Amino acid sequence: MSIRTAVTITAVAVLGCGSAASALPRPPAPTVARQQVSPGENPAVQRWFKSREKLQIELNDALQAARSLTAPSSAVCARLTVATFRFGLGSTVPEVKLQPYVYAGLPEFMQAAQACTAGDLATMRQRMDEGAASRSTALDHIDEILDNEE
Repeated sequence: MSIRTAVTITAVAVLGCGSAASALPRPPAPTVARQQVSPGENPAVQRWFKSREKLQIELNDALQAARSLTAPSSAVCARLTVATFRFGLGSTVPEVKLQPYVYAGLPEFMQAAQACTAGDLATMRQRMDEGAASRSTALDHIDEILDNEE
């Protein structure tokens, strides 16, 4: 067999294998890159909220204790001040869109704590109501952001 014949046979064999390989089913090409995880499914966001649960509970308990006051109480007012301050501290929110909403109502709660310390229970309750209304509205936005709807 000559070299020319061997090259021709090899070329035909290679081309034949290429045709057979192209006839095999191929895995589908990815049509769309994997969608981003919604903020509510983001592990960093979940960890951030989880790390703040105790602070949220303490703030809620302090607000409840202050709301039930019938006379000034330095212990209850101090608890509200500390709980509000601590809630405002901490790590940065891992989802930028959540930032304006997660601290909603906090300025009003701090004003309520100041009014409480001053013995002005009427102003304290008014600021607490304003803060609660602000947080209620913000929670709707937080839910929408976490569900990737906003």
